[in-house]
Amino acid sequence: RQDAVHELVVNAEKLNLDFILVVGGWDSSNTAHLLEIPVLAGIRSFHINRSECISADNTITHRTMSGEIVTEPFISDLSKDVVMGVTSGASTPDAAVQDSLSSIFLLKKVSRSSE
Repeated sequence: RQDAVHELVVNAEKLNLDFILVVGGWDSSNTAHLLEIPVLAGIRSFHINRSECISADNTITHRTMSGEIVTEPFISDLSKDVVMGVTSGASTPDAAVQDSLSSIFLLKKVSRSSE
């Protein structure tokens, strides 16, 4: 997983990545390292532990590299396509990743229907 994140970081500009989403337990050192890789490379990244961290008001509650839990605006322009990298901790259930992606897709869909 770390190799895949490194690959995303190396190709971030070519891929035109908006951000990298890391899904996994906030107490997992492995998952924390998955966040550290893009953050140290200057790529906007978020570490969430569940899909509910992505709110309908287009904010995201996430763990920073220092361990602080913060809430901030999420997707800067919902009218545009979002290009994101996604990874998860080794013990993170696939359903947690799928639910997180569903939250993002729903956020985009709701924004389109209100245009």
